[in-house]
Amino acid sequence: MGVKSVLGDLQIVVERHSDVLRNNALPFRFLVVLRIIGFIVSYLHFARLLLWLHPYQLASIELWRIATSAFCGHNLLDVLWTVWCLHFGTNLVRLNNTNESLLKLYAITQGITTLVIVVFAYLTYIFFDSIKFFYIEPLVGMTPVCAAVMVLMKQFLPDTIVLATPFGRIKYAHLPFFSICVAFILALTKFIYFVSFLQIAIGVQVSWTYLRFYKPHETDEIYGDGSEHFTWASLFPSRTQLFFTLIGKVCFRSLARMGVCKRQVRHVDLSSLQSVAVGINLPALENSAKDSERRRQKALKELNERLNKTRKAEVANYGNWDDDENDEVPDVVVSPVSNVHSSQPTSEAEKESMA
Repeated sequence: MGVKSVLGDLQIVVERHSDVLRNNALPFRFLVVLRIIGFIVSYLHFARLLLWLHPYQLASIELWRIATSAFCGHNLLDVLWTVWCLHFGTNLVRLNNTNESLLKLYAITQGITTLVIVVFAYLTYIFFDSIKFFYIEPLVGMTPVCAAVMVLMKQFLPDTIVLATPFGRIKYAHLPFFSICVAFILALTKFIYFVSFLQIAIGVQVSWTYLRFYKPHETDEIYGDGSEHFTWASLFPSRTQLFFTLIGKVCFRSLARMGVCKRQVRHVDLSSLQSVAVGINLPALENSAKDSERRRQKALKELNERLNKTRKAEVANYGNWDDDENDEVPDVVVSPVSNVHSSQPTSEAEKESMA
């Protein structure tokens, strides 16, 4: 009785708080906490022996490592990128996705990517005697989940600018290919394992394939996202998309023939469509056209009359400006002539002296 009552109370609590868990970022914060704890624990030797995953260890059926290795790894760049993706990136794409769909995508991407790399490591060991991926480099971290977040942001905000650089603008549509290129450079410079680069590249492909063909919609029975901005070629730079479009078509047709992918076919239920009888009265349409033309001509006539009245008013108010100022004649001032500079002699003495 006690166990049944506890289970009943637990079910009631879950039902009451189900909406909060669905619309809250708590599950992703929990993943962030686990990743940070795994980062700290990974510096302990016994934890690495117990929790990390190497492909050869799956031969002894140590399956728990598939789950525990996702939260381990002592690479600081990996941890910072994971925290950013699970916090900022997930909060951004949650506007267009539910928590259940995101967690499902993350689990599928992480699991399939890990299995693909394990198979790849076995093949390289068998055919090329390479022990790099089989024995040496561990499969740790949540880089496939980070790659899935990049693809989700490309799907949700393809044309939004993330960063403007002197070389060009980086948009959300460029993030998957940009992350692959950066991971390849970091792998060459030994900042990360080369297997981490494979995790990102395969994670981008796996997450895109799921979102493109297999993700169910909540409102209808359509699967995937068939929009033009989410094609496989759009994952690459615009100048190379024509080449990758041809490759994508060949691969898709091959996978469709094998039954891996299916073409999206939209079904329309004709029985659900109700025919609506629409009566068209041609004389009424002609009369309405004549009325509209008559109203248009009347409006043009009124407009012309208003323009004519305005012009007449302007002409009536226009007048010639007359100059009211009178021409002024300057006064001539005659200065008195001095005796010294006089041109005619005034006295008889002067006349005699001149003679």
